[in-house]
Amino acid sequence: MLKKGDKVVMHTCGEAQHYDGKIWTCTTDEFVRGEGVYTQNLVFLEEFSGCFLAKYLQRVKFVQKGII
Repeated sequence: MLKKGDKVVMHTCGEAQHYDGKIWTCTTDEFVRGEGVYTQNLVFLEEFSGCFLAKYLQRVKFVQKGII
């Protein structure tokens, strides 16, 4: 589950081609809307209008050189 403050990129959707590698910041924790076949896991992203399907987001982790 994505958490507020996580850095993510979009993948395998039309928006991913448009924003091509842009790193987004989650402004909410991942949340669920709908029931049954209409269930969706969603998250709000900084500077993006509306919520976004979490299944099209990949968390990005940054590693600092020289730190183990």
